[in-house]
Amino acid sequence: ELLSQLSPEARYQDGRVKVDRWMRPPMKEGTEVGSVIVLGDAAAHDDGTGELLPATAQVAGQQGAYVARLLDRGYDLTITPPLLPCEEEIIQETCDVFYDPAMTKWLRFRGLEMAPPFGFLNLGMLAYLGGGEALSQVQIGDYPLLAWAGSVGFVLWRSVYLVKQVATRNRMLVTFDWIKSNLFGRDITRL
Repeated sequence: ELLSQLSPEARYQDGRVKVDRWMRPPMKEGTEVGSVIVLGDAAAHDDGTGELLPATAQVAGQQGAYVARLLDRGYDLTITPPLLPCEEEIIQETCDVFYDPAMTKWLRFRGLEMAPPFGFLNLGMLAYLGGGEALSQVQIGDYPLLAWAGSVGFVLWRSVYLVKQVATRNRMLVTFDWIKSNLFGRDITRL
């Protein structure tokens, strides 16, 4: 249903949806631009070098945080490039109900009248190999900091996995599940 509302050139050859620098797909009618935002595995986003960003959780997480900032700051996504709404000389009653004059003034002070395009920052890769071993590569952008394989990589993989859990309750449940699996083995009764 949603894909039928997109323009024919919105489909990339691998089935993902092409998006612009602000995560918006091309729509059939120009008035609908900004009404749909595509993130994660479904988004075919060119990183500026002509290559698409990988369909990984790291990319999806950064895209989600970026779009949350766009929406929180109240950028008008129906225009290109997205701009802050409500010019200072316009009366506040004509603005959106969620208009925050203090936030708008702060963003204008910082030179963010126009929404910055999405930029992916590669923080590295982690891959669990099984048997208490993993591959780990930590980097910032294109600059690798360290790379480990084996049990040291596994400890780093587990550490990152725990830190990425949002709630303390989930961290405790995951930790106890790992301890239980090491002591008693995996539960295979449901296989």
